[in-house]
This record gives sequence, C-alpha cells and structure tokens, in this order.
Amino acid sequence: MEETGIVIEIKDGRAVVKMTASGGCEGCGASGSCKAVSGGRVLEADNAIGAKPGQHVVMRIEPSVFLKASFIVYMVPIIFLFLGAWLGGKVGPGLYPGMSIDYWQALSGALFLGLSIFVIRLYDKGLKKGKMLMPVIIRIVEGNALGGENEKVC
Repeated sequence: MEETGIVIEIKDGRAVVKMTASGGCEGCGASGSCKAVSGGRVLEADNAIGAKPGQHVVMRIEPSVFLKASFIVYMVPIIFLFLGAWLGGKVGPGLYPGMSIDYWQALSGALFLGLSIFVIRLYDKGLKKGKMLMPVIIRIVEGNALGGENEKVC
C-alpha cells in the first residue's frame, strides 16, 4: 500500500509526514498511530532515504505489516475476552460458589479485555522504538506529489 505526503519535520532519523487524505484512511491498520491534522493525517515513517522537510514523498506499508497490525488490534482483544471468560468459568465458582458462573465469565472476560488493551499499549510503545511496523519512505517526488511529475527514486 503506497501513500503520498509532505515531510513536515525530522525527529530521531524518522520523518513526520503529513499525508494527503485518501479513501483508504478509514480502514488502515496504522490509523491508530495517525493523528488528524487540519485536512490531513500525520504519520511517522522510516526516513532511510534522507528526505528533508518540505519534500513530497511516497511511503510504503508492506501488506504483511498491515496484516500483523490488524491482527494485533482486532484479534488479540477477542482472544483475551474468550480466555478470560473461560478462566472465569473454571476458577470463579471455586472462589465464591454463591455467584452464578455466568457472572464470573462476564466479569473475568471484561477484566481480560481491559488487560488486552494494556498489553497492546505496552507492545505499541516497544514497537515505536523499533521500525518493524513503521511505513518506509521509498521515493522523493519533485514537484507535485499528487501529479507524480519528476519522481526521484532513491
């Protein structure tokens, strides 16, 4: 998946890119790390080619990265929810037999769902230090980023 944008600043070897709005933004797995900013979205990208502020760039997000991010965001909470409900049904009645197993499952499932959000946030902080799920700037476009004129591949 390729997106275009303009580099607005460089931080720690990464480019902060204001992306042009596209229809794919709503369903993008990286939308959690984007911030809506006055008509565009801002995203950090690996700046291996040395783009400078003001340059139009094309970024690429590998399909495998997109799938992995989608799995983490959508499936991990569901897995935690079911795991919590199962554990609540097994352990809860032994702790307090007066409460229905359904209540234990609901309470434990909700607790594990909340725990999954905490685990995902910790994992996300670790990923931000690395470059594993980060988009990569693949080329600098001279002139109009949307027109694709005078592309400079680096």
